[in-house]
Amino acid sequence: MLFVEGTFRDVLVKVRDMVHSGHKLVTHPLFASSRMMFSPFRTVIVGKEQDGVSPEECQIAEESIISYDNLTARRKRQPEHDGDYAEMDRLLYLASLEEIEMLNSSHVI
Repeated sequence: MLFVEGTFRDVLVKVRDMVHSGHKLVTHPLFASSRMMFSPFRTVIVGKEQDGVSPEECQIAEESIISYDNLTARRKRQPEHDGDYAEMDRLLYLASLEEIEMLNSSHVI
């Protein structure tokens, strides 16, 4: 587990750098809800470094930073909601882990 000290954007930049070095995206770097883009917290699951770099995943990582910047350019941070954002990020992370575990344990016929 790697903790990124900084902002949501700092996490996106770190994810981009990891994807460019060959790590696989397991979860999408952005939330499905644009409202959650204002969260100061973001957990992204990235797989181990692989052989080769995925151009599609590099594009997703790059476009995530651009989307984040565009959506949050004029928005002021509201620290009074940090506890709620942290809890939502934790719950989404746990749900992602459950989904990954379920997918890894199922057999494709």
